[in-house]
Amino acid sequence: MKKLALIAMTFLLAGCFSNKGTYDLFLIPEHYEGVIRVTYNVPGAPLLAQEGEYDVIPVDEQGRYDTSTPMFDAGTVINQYYWVDREGNRTAVDPLCVNVGGTGGTEIDGVRTHFTEIEVTRTQCGEAFQFHGSAP
Repeated sequence: MKKLALIAMTFLLAGCFSNKGTYDLFLIPEHYEGVIRVTYNVPGAPLLAQEGEYDVIPVDEQGRYDTSTPMFDAGTVINQYYWVDREGNRTAVDPLCVNVGGTGGTEIDGVRTHFTEIEVTRTQCGEAFQFHGSAP
């Protein structure tokens, strides 16, 4: 019985120290405010670039990025968010200015795509925005 408990505890602790999560690095145009949608498994779109352990997501001026990378990661959100100016200089986005939204997917002509959304603001930062976004 002690062996069984020890094995169960080992698996439980291994799960606690797992790196499973979303390691995305969002590069957001410096004046953008609103919903950002990243769509995965888009035929012909570029694969996500890597910067260390992070997938780099260069958001366009409309708040979008399409990638042929098959699927977004699931787990704890360990993302980084940066405002980026025209010269490529980065400024960290305050976590109270980011609302992690939902995920979803569609299938068209046998191609299944998945998406994830976040919302960023410069004017409504705070716990209410972080937890609820700009929705009433």
